[in-house]
Amino acid sequence: MENVTGEQKLLAVLAHLAYFIGGLGFVVAPLVIFLLKKDDYFVYDHAKQALVAHLMLLVAGLVVSLLCFALIGLLLVPILAILGIIFVITSLIAALQALSGNYYRYPFIQRVVDKI
Repeated sequence: MENVTGEQKLLAVLAHLAYFIGGLGFVVAPLVIFLLKKDDYFVYDHAKQALVAHLMLLVAGLVVSLLCFALIGLLLVPILAILGIIFVITSLIAALQALSGNYYRYPFIQRVVDKI
């Protein structure tokens, strides 16, 4: 196990919990950390995981919002709400893992993460 500093843990936690910033900050914060910390694998890996998870939730939300205009999306709103709850739970788990100095893999998105 590598020696992880407090700064590394803080940046990793910030990447995972950036949705508390509001607006598009939940995508911008992990993106900035991802781009600036390429030389620090621990922070880079956590930021990459968080960025992909946040982008996937953003895309799902946009798709459901667009479909709501056609009334089809109204049926998908409960599914999006469940995804949001799962996202919050997995982000909190990821943040706790980062605080412990461990790596974390979000469920269901690893194929996308591995391509980046």
